[in-house]
Amino acid sequence: MKLFMRNERNFEKRVKLHLRHGAMMPMMMMLMIMMLMLLRIADASVAATNATCKHATNMWGDPNPNIFYVCSVADQMPLQLHCPQGRGYFNGHGHLGCLPYDQWPACRPTMELVAAQLAAGCNSSESNAKDQPWATLDPNQFYMCPGVNSAPLLLSCAPGKGFVQTVGCADWSLWRRQMQCEAYY
Repeated sequence: MKLFMRNERNFEKRVKLHLRHGAMMPMMMMLMIMMLMLLRIADASVAATNATCKHATNMWGDPNPNIFYVCSVADQMPLQLHCPQGRGYFNGHGHLGCLPYDQWPACRPTMELVAAQLAAGCNSSESNAKDQPWATLDPNQFYMCPGVNSAPLLLSCAPGKGFVQTVGCADWSLWRRQMQCEAYY
C-alpha cells in the first residue's frame, strides 16, 4: 500500500510539473505568433546574411535605411528585413525601428526646405533652378524639372542608392557620410 501511495505522489508531482510547464506553451506560442506578425509587418525577406549577429535580442540597421536585421533564435544568424515603403530604419534620439521618413529626427532635409523648393517648382525666375535636382524627405527619391515652368518630376534613385543634393544618387555609405547619418543605424 505504501508503494502505491508513493507512486500516486510522484504522479501528482508529474502532473503539477506538466501543468506548470504546459502553461508556458501558450505563452511561447503567443510569442512566436507576435514575432511572425512583426516580420509580416516589416515586409521581411527570408534571406539570411553571411554576417554574424550584432545583438542576440535586438535589431540593428544596415547603411541602406530600407534594410535592418534581427538575429534568428534558432541558428543565431542575422535575418535581413525590409522596412515598408516610405519608412526607413532609424536608431537614435530615442527612436528604434522603421519610422516614416518625415518623422526622422536627423539625416534628412528640413520639411520647410523641401516645401519651399517644391513651391518654387520649375519657375526659371526662382533661384532654385541652379539647385536641381533637389531632395525629398524620402532619401530614395528626388525632384527634377523637365523644363521651365513645368511641374517637377518625382524620380527614384536606383536600388542600393540614396539621393544627396551635392552628389546625386550615391551608394548608401556615401549617403550616410554626406547626410551626417553614420551614427543612426
